[in-house]
Amino acid sequence: MTLRVKNKLVMGLTGGIASGKSTALAYFAKNGADTLSADELVRELYGTPTVQKQLTEWFGTYDAAEVAGRVFIDESARKKLEDFLHPLVYDMAVKRIHASQKPFVVFEVPLLFEAGWDKLTDMNVLVVGDPETLDARLASRGISREEYERRLAAQMPDSEKALRANVRFFNGGPKEDLALKVQRLCQALGYIYGFK
Repeated sequence: MTLRVKNKLVMGLTGGIASGKSTALAYFAKNGADTLSADELVRELYGTPTVQKQLTEWFGTYDAAEVAGRVFIDESARKKLEDFLHPLVYDMAVKRIHASQKPFVVFEVPLLFEAGWDKLTDMNVLVVGDPETLDARLASRGISREEYERRLAAQMPDSEKALRANVRFFNGGPKEDLALKVQRLCQALGYIYGFK
């Protein structure tokens, strides 16, 4: 199955850690899009007995923070977790996108390009954060620079993502700038695809 749906525009949204992709997702919702977050789907899955049982078997816990702490220092453990969770997240996303009553759906996926899901959407947007404000954004989320570097090593560099994205948003100013970029893109897509 594909993320694409007849008579719907399905957009992939991605970006690095603390780039502002979740903020962008909220702005897409304000502009009439149906929105979906892979991280939210993962949180839902962590609440299911099947996933809890498997994670406990592998890691001795199903606490998300503890599991994350382990997999970002062990590449084989991270790969095992991704191989287990990605198909489950994908299936949930396909069902929700197909069930959406809106003509425009935005699916936020941190590992959109790494998982190859960018080939299954109609278009993709990359949000690039400002390196000069990174430390402040990490601190506001309680993420250390060391933890950030570990997680970043597991992701494709922004330079490569930029080559694959259809649209790139630089998120270096006030939130109002990002809001305006999202609004303008939604207006343009509305004219092109015939939805408002």
